[in-house]
Amino acid sequence: MKTGAQIQQRMMRPKMFFGQAVAVAVAAAALLVLAGGAGAQTSDNLQHLVDTHGSLTIGDKTFSGFGYHDSGLTSFNASNIQVTVSNNGGQYYLTWAGNMSLTSNSGPASADLVLNYNVTATSGLIDMLDQLYSSAQPQGGAFLSIDETARDANGNLVGNSHLEANDLSDPFAEPGDNLNINPPQNFLSVTKDIGMGISSNSGGFINISEVRQSFHQVPEPGSTAMFLAGLAMTGGMVVLRRSRRQSRSNA
Repeated sequence: MKTGAQIQQRMMRPKMFFGQAVAVAVAAAALLVLAGGAGAQTSDNLQHLVDTHGSLTIGDKTFSGFGYHDSGLTSFNASNIQVTVSNNGGQYYLTWAGNMSLTSNSGPASADLVLNYNVTATSGLIDMLDQLYSSAQPQGGAFLSIDETARDANGNLVGNSHLEANDLSDPFAEPGDNLNINPPQNFLSVTKDIGMGISSNSGGFINISEVRQSFHQVPEPGSTAMFLAGLAMTGGMVVLRRSRRQSRSNA
């Protein structure tokens, strides 16, 4: 015959296990949120971000300090440039989308657009930036060149690259085309200097419709969170097995 204390002890075990299981589930869910869900994104227009000193946050990354300077562009309105931060399959992106173009109906022309921002990562160190530019086929002897620099919190240059019209994605193994961050950083101040030009005496056209940046870091936040979530789930299985063994031994 079991005593009242034994019965109370057996009744408490399911409650203890339930509490442990809930804690494990909550921890795993929090880690998965940190990793970022597929397709998650947040956005604002560039002018509003500049005017309000606004920031965009997704997963472990916060983007702030947005700025721009344009000179000579025939089509550019910062209020119509949509800035989006997103997570797709654990990969983080920062995108500027809108009409950024130079058109000349007669003679040579040139323009310049500078975009800058800061990025802070809380779950690792950024060790590489990747970039992609969507552009219509330049016409009229038009040319495009993009210089990008990344600096640490102390203003030291930790990465740079140079791209031209026929090389609008990065990185490639070319002299001076280096966006590896050395040493890796949890904070970067990034500047993109986009130069456009038309050399034909009869004019021409050059356009960028999207500027996209992706971020790579050690460790990758998605893989870290999934690993920790796996450990949490394994811990839950251990608690379950241990509770079952204890229940059998005390039955």
